[in-house]
Amino acid sequence: MKRLIYILSLLVAVSTTVNAQFVQNNSMSKAEFYIQKAEFDSAQKYIDIAATQEEFAKEAKVWFYRSFIYKEQYKTKEKQELNSALRNECAISVHKLYKIDTASTYLVQVEPLVKYIASTYYNDAARAINNENYQLANNNFAQYKDLQALINVDGATLKNHEIQFKFAIATAISKGQDKIDSTQRKQLTTIYKEILAIDKNNSSANYNLSLLYYNEGVDIVNNMDYDMEFESLIATQEKIADLFKAALPFMLKAYESDYRKEDTLEGLKNIYYGLNDTEKSNYYKQELESLQK
Repeated sequence: MKRLIYILSLLVAVSTTVNAQFVQNNSMSKAEFYIQKAEFDSAQKYIDIAATQEEFAKEAKVWFYRSFIYKEQYKTKEKQELNSALRNECAISVHKLYKIDTASTYLVQVEPLVKYIASTYYNDAARAINNENYQLANNNFAQYKDLQALINVDGATLKNHEIQFKFAIATAISKGQDKIDSTQRKQLTTIYKEILAIDKNNSSANYNLSLLYYNEGVDIVNNMDYDMEFESLIATQEKIADLFKAALPFMLKAYESDYRKEDTLEGLKNIYYGLNDTEKSNYYKQELESLQK
């Protein structure tokens, strides 16, 4: 009984009263009838029909009802699914509603639903990371971000959430790894670049991206075959230099932000040494030694 009261309280401001003994012979009226009875399988059937019919498809009310029906279906049937088709249909309906409800008739009523569905996407993005399904994690987070944007969540807050999410994926990829492989290195490089595209001054992303480039160069040095042909040797040395050059600006950025001072000084000392710039390498070496006294 409480559930029925809850449903009616959500819909009363926007729903035409439907008499249980008299339902108009159209899909929209039938969908409303079954919503009030909390029979969501039947409500889903008729709201889907209404959404494809020209007489109803452009009505905001259809998409408001469809959002609600699919949210209820998701809660009942797929709440534990990381990739829920029912939830995706709910999100589609929400976006459609915001697009066509230019009079904002239903937007106040639907906002709690949007917050709820967005929160489930966010939580399932985290669960997908734990399951090492990073593509699904990204998909779920994208849904979360798009839904949050609809209800005018502060842009800076969303950016912070996105940065935290990307760092969580990066941590999961490298967790427990003494040494990463080429695939992981590529994944991490992409993630740190994405973070810097959001916040170019992010110290941790700058530092970690620099390390990725530098360590890749060091790996090549440590595995070089010095008996290789001269041309191959020159090409390899150029690649190493290019990686150290790529690492340099990101390490400098981290150093300028006073991030992990000893580590960034060590990094700059080594990068410049690898680039055969003895003067600058010694400069950062001396600064490091002064800091450690």
